[in-house]
Amino acid sequence: MKRRSKYIFMIIIVSILFAGTNIFLFQRYIGLVEGDVEDINQLGTIRGSIQRFTKLELVNGENEFIKNRIDNILETHKKLNTPFLNETEEKWEELKSIAVKYRHTPNDYYRKILIQTSEECWDIIDNAILKNQHIAENKTAYLALPIVFLVFELIFGLVLIYIIKKYVYDNLGTFAAYDNLTKAHSRRYFIEYMNKEISRAERKNSAFSLIMFDIDRFKIINDTYGHSTGDEVLKTLINIVQKDLRKSDIISRIGGEEFTILLPDSRLREAVHTAERSRKTIEKYYFKDIGNITVSFGVTTYQEGDKVDDILKRADTALYLAKNGGRNRTETV
Repeated sequence: MKRRSKYIFMIIIVSILFAGTNIFLFQRYIGLVEGDVEDINQLGTIRGSIQRFTKLELVNGENEFIKNRIDNILETHKKLNTPFLNETEEKWEELKSIAVKYRHTPNDYYRKILIQTSEECWDIIDNAILKNQHIAENKTAYLALPIVFLVFELIFGLVLIYIIKKYVYDNLGTFAAYDNLTKAHSRRYFIEYMNKEISRAERKNSAFSLIMFDIDRFKIINDTYGHSTGDEVLKTLINIVQKDLRKSDIISRIGGEEFTILLPDSRLREAVHTAERSRKTIEKYYFKDIGNITVSFGVTTYQEGDKVDDILKRADTALYLAKNGGRNRTETV
């Protein structure tokens, strides 16, 4: 009896050690995956910022803050030996060099090279994001390793693996689909959804519209009140806009302070009404520590044969018209 009790006790102790080892391993894997997700988000920030940097260069806008932000992110990840950033850093340095030349000699040749290099940066970062996502997804395969330590506790091990795998996959999906700061959808999710909406419009001959908006003179807010206050403004802004949207409308963050709203089954007039309603609400809202701010909106609608880039370009042009027209207004293209 004593010998049996001793064996049972030993089995319990070993089981506890195995379970503890599994918990430790699972937590370690989750930490690794979350680190990969953070890399993905930072790459997404670099990608959006480079796009904004190029736009401002093309209109001779002030973009020193964006340039410094990209440099800081790249420098931080260089110290952390983040994978796939060497090529990004080289292309970014090339883009900055061309931007300087374009500033000094703003001709069509340098403009074309600037846009081309910006697109190459985009492709490089997009590939880096895909590779990081692939690595993060592959790491979940190692979650099966702890089963070796739980042969006599197979059921417990399988349940635990299911729970952790579900947590990992759910979080990967959430991080990939949403912007960490504002909780708006990510640019990647927006592009995928837009493609689906285009397919639906072609198939059912339906309509949808796109709103693009950003905060007027957001750089001044960051420079005056600090980036943490600027982040709070972005989060509050999305909460305000979200309240005026339908459940089917998709709001996404596609750049630093640049957002889109995709409105299924909406024509131009309805989209303009939605944009104006949000614009007026934001204009009257008192933001903590800052006061009132304004936002400019660009609106367009799907046209037969459109691709994602076609719609984005028109919305961006409309937003540009709103900015040049005095800001705090809605324009259409």
